[in-house]
Formats: sequence, structure tokens, C-alpha cells
Amino acid sequence: MRNRQQTRRFLIALAFSTIGGAAWASLGLPLGWLMGAALVTGTLAMSGWSISVHKLPHRAGMVLIGSSVGLTLTPQIATTMLAWLPLMVVAAVLGIAAAGICAPLLARLGRMSTATAYFSLLPGGVIEMARIGEDHGADRTTIAALHAVRVALVVGLLPLVLLGLLPSDAAAASEGATAPWPQLVLALTVGALGGWLGTRVGLPAAWLLGAVLAVGAAAAGGVVGGKVPSEPLAAAQIIVGMALGARFERKRLATIPRAIAAGLPALLGIIVLMAIAAAAAALTTGQSVPSLVLAFSIGGMAEMVLTAKALHQDVALVAAFQAVRGVVVNAAAGTVWRILDRRLLRRRG
Repeated sequence: MRNRQQTRRFLIALAFSTIGGAAWASLGLPLGWLMGAALVTGTLAMSGWSISVHKLPHRAGMVLIGSSVGLTLTPQIATTMLAWLPLMVVAAVLGIAAAGICAPLLARLGRMSTATAYFSLLPGGVIEMARIGEDHGADRTTIAALHAVRVALVVGLLPLVLLGLLPSDAAAASEGATAPWPQLVLALTVGALGGWLGTRVGLPAAWLLGAVLAVGAAAAGGVVGGKVPSEPLAAAQIIVGMALGARFERKRLATIPRAIAAGLPALLGIIVLMAIAAAAAALTTGQSVPSLVLAFSIGGMAEMVLTAKALHQDVALVAAFQAVRGVVVNAAAGTVWRILDRRLLRRRG
């Protein structure tokens, strides 16, 4: 009975989110389908509806997005990505350092433990950060809520800011021919297999990153080619937007208003810091500022990849930066916290 009710609520939310996405997209704004769906689902969630995005459509959306990135990869692009690897690690370390520096202040202002503040500010996956943070005594609910706020801030602000930095004809940029349906089906099949394998080896955002790697290898070998049509990508945006909006549950947010109020300026500060670092990197590398701002940003991998596609930026570069950051943050989060905790204890002593 409960599963049937959840399915009914999901389908109702999907219908309204599709209408909201279409309305937002009609304004010509980047990520229109995602933002419209997120706003509708978030409104429903904050009104008291418990909405759960089913695993199958969510995974399908991730595979679609990952496959669309993988189709753009070539051996030359893969080689170029290796040259960027040191800067990718620097960007990941900078995100961790920013969280560590801001955590004590957020803990004081938000009246939470320093562990909770630290894991709430880390630019990692919400599930991973909540799980690792809970192992170190942090509050899982606060972490999940602030991570939802983090992604919402980045997705809501960056596309609009970056749109003003782009040439007026950027939206008309071409990405090549659409893949024929047999090629598209083959690419998505390869992407689904890659996503499944990604879950087995513990990749961050496994269904997306696994699809990127698998389809990228197939594209580099000439097995598949072309691009994913806009209609399936719009559907993927709706699912990603619903997953983001569903995190804003009224019960969760009502228990931690002070933490959210204190977390907003801290997160905005980190977003600005990462954007400044990206602009500095662009000056020294010659890469476009919007591409590197998205690459350095602390948003979710799926959201930043979709933003890069919408703004016709270097999608492969953004995906690679976000993937390396996910691996580094997930691997180092616990170790860095233990070091930080010991230093804080020594200061108190």
C-alpha cells in the first residue's frame, strides 16, 4: 500500500514538474527543465508531500546524461584530460580546505557540532557525506539539508551569472549531428552497463560517471557516435530537478532553520572563492572562464554537466573535474576530519 502511494505521488509530481519545466524552459533560460521541475517538486515537498524519485527513472536519467558526455570523448580529449589532472586535484583540495576553514565559524553560528558543519560544507555526494559524517558523530539530517541547499544555490545562481559572460550567439553553438536511433540505443546500453559496473567498484555518482567512461571508450573506438537528442535530455533534466527538489522536505528543514540560515552565507562564500580560483586558473591556462567556473564549482556532477551542455562549454572538462573532486573528497573526508578534530581539541586544551 505504501509503495503504491509513493508511486502515485511520484507520478503526480512528475506531471506537475514536467509542466513547470516546460514553462521555465519557454523563458529561454539555461537548465529550464531542471529548474522548473526542482521548483515544483521543492514546493510540493515543503508543503508536506513526501516525494521519492524512483531508482529506475533516476538511474536512467544519470545514464542519459553520462552517455551524452561520453559521446563527445575522443582519444585526443582523453589525453588532454590527463594534462589537466594536477589542477583537478588542486581544485578538489581547495574545496576541502574551504570546508575545513569555514566549519568552526558555521558550527558557532549555526549551533551545531564542528563535525556536522565540516561534513555539511564538503563538496561531496550527499549520501556519502551523510554516511561518513554520521560515522564521526555528525548529524545526518543537517548534513543532508545543507547539501541540498548547496546544490540548489549553485544550480540557481551559476547558470544565470555565466550566461552574462557568454557571447550573445553562444546558445546557437552546434554540437554535431544527432545519433541515429540504433546508435543511440547501443550507446545507452553501453552506458547502462558502465553505470552498473561503476556501482560495483564504488565510483562517485556511479551511474553517471560509469556511463561517461563506458560510452567514452566506445566513442573513442568508433563504435558509437553523434549526440543525444534534446528531448531525452530534457526528460533527464526533469528527473534530476525532481531529485533535487524532493530533498527540501518540510519535516527536515523545519528542525534546523538556524543551521540553514548560518549555512547560506558560508556556502555562498565558498562558491565565490571557487569561482575566483577558477578565473585565476583560466588566466594561466587559456581555458574559458565559464568552463573552469563550472569545473571548480561545488555543485553536483549531474547538474554541472547539464549546465555545461546548456551553455555549450567544455562538457568533458567539467565532468572530469567533478569526477576527480568526488573521488578525492570521498576518499579524504574522514582522514582530514580526524586531523582537524585533533587540532581543535589541542586548541581547547
